Amino acid sequence: MAKKKDPSITFLNKFGYNVVKLPRVGIEPMDIIGKDDTTQWLGPLHSVWTSTIPEPTPSAPHSAVAVNGQKSDALDISLGIKVLANALAAFGASMPSLDMAYHQARKVQFAFTNVTSTVVAPFEAGNYLASGTLKTDNPVVKHYFVEPEAEAYLIVDVLKSDSITVTATDERGAEVSVDVPAIQGVVGAKVAVKPSSAANSTITYTGTQPVTFGFVVQEIQRENDVWKLKGVQPSGDTAFGVRAQPSADGADGSVILSSSCRLRV
Repeated sequence: MAKKKDPSITFLNKFGYNVVKLPRVGIEPMDIIGKDDTTQWLGPLHSVWTSTIPEPTPSAPHSAVAVNGQKSDALDISLGIKVLANALAAFGASMPSLDMAYHQARKVQFAFTNVTSTVVAPFEAGNYLASGTLKTDNPVVKHYFVEPEAEAYLIVDVLKSDSITVTATDERGAEVSVDVPAIQGVVGAKVAVKPSSAANSTITYTGTQPVTFGFVVQEIQRENDVWKLKGVQPSGDTAFGVRAQPSADGADGSVILSSSCRLRV
């Protein structure tokens, strides 16, 4: 029997994008994703690549009409609260506990709004690769770019948003109210909380800056001493989680979702 995919990491696939499990600032086009037993963000390509031409400059953010406002599948409340807490942490909240505020809900649906896309054209990325040299003495590079059991992917498009809308429902899909004052009390001043309906069943959360929550990749391949890029079908297998940047007081803002995430050298 085929394994059922987690809708929290596949809801963007129908729009051609993969999901960032823990949305955050700093995931950009021309970054590298490594995949072996796990999938993880490795960093910008230019840190391990020397090219005779400049690195392509990503486009200015433009509206991602196909994705903006599109709702996810209804998620069970236990999973939905975790997804919401991760998004709010990316917006600046301190991993709030929202169980009590959503105690009447059994399912939630998500929709990212104010969504933009930032792109590097694959042709330009290909020119950069064709004119470059990889630092294969780096053990991480050697594993993901050279060893056959691992793969390296180049991010060419990212989705960003500073706002997420959440609708709470019961088991039958009827909307239910949530405790807005309780939510405002735990998310803090960095995240604006705005009910979108008189019943307080739909809430829009807005942060101070856009975070990356979706991406498109191309696989980097080496064939006959030539670097190639190959399109990759979006799937839950390519979703990844990555630590948030440490805060000013040195505290880590989040945790990697997969405890098995490791670097083999």
